[in-house]
Amino acid sequence: MNYYFLLEDEKSLIKVLPKWLEYMDFGCKRVPDISYVTDDTYVMQSGQGVTQLITKVLYETIDTIISSSAKIDALVVIVDAEELDVEDRRKGVYAKIDSYKQQHSICEFGFDIKVIVCNCCFESWLLGNGEIYPKCKPAEDSFFYPYYSYYNIKLNDPEHMKVPVHLDETKAKYHFHYLHDALLYNRIRYNKRKPDNVATKEYFLQLVLRMNETKHIHSFKELYDYICLQKVKG
Repeated sequence: MNYYFLLEDEKSLIKVLPKWLEYMDFGCKRVPDISYVTDDTYVMQSGQGVTQLITKVLYETIDTIISSSAKIDALVVIVDAEELDVEDRRKGVYAKIDSYKQQHSICEFGFDIKVIVCNCCFESWLLGNGEIYPKCKPAEDSFFYPYYSYYNIKLNDPEHMKVPVHLDETKAKYHFHYLHDALLYNRIRYNKRKPDNVATKEYFLQLVLRMNETKHIHSFKELYDYICLQKVKG
């Protein structure tokens, strides 16, 4: 089986996901681009943001798969919901795919397409590691105290965390800032361009544990279950 992963993300997830696939024993080797595809390989590319992905890169990727002599069994598109409802975002991507089919008079592709939507962003998944939430109450003058007192990401689903009413920022931005400062409070640096500290097997297994013990981080579970299903097919 061969896969083409098209990610909205161009910084963190695209660097972490290959590690996650290793931890899940995905069994496919990453190759630089579609010209290197043989057996049990995958390509992973960035769509350079959701707007660019659904207006240009998605169609270019489908063109590439169709025109290539390489056999791609599945195109996996991973995007952030951000301020949208997960299903609304998913329907929007599938609508673009249907539009492509209509424009090219195609009934069915020779490959499957799976659209996975992060609710609301990659950092929302990372907040599923409840161990980063302090066991003891921080001092009230601590930089992390406003986050700590606002939303307990260990007891409550991080995907459902809204922005405090007094802050003028998006949900995705707030989730990023919460994660960044929670890790910093634990003396761990998080940088979108160098996310090594959240790419470890230990961190990943904490997300899996959270997924298994609760109904939290459901969109992460969708990715996890999909990869596990592909292992069975392989």
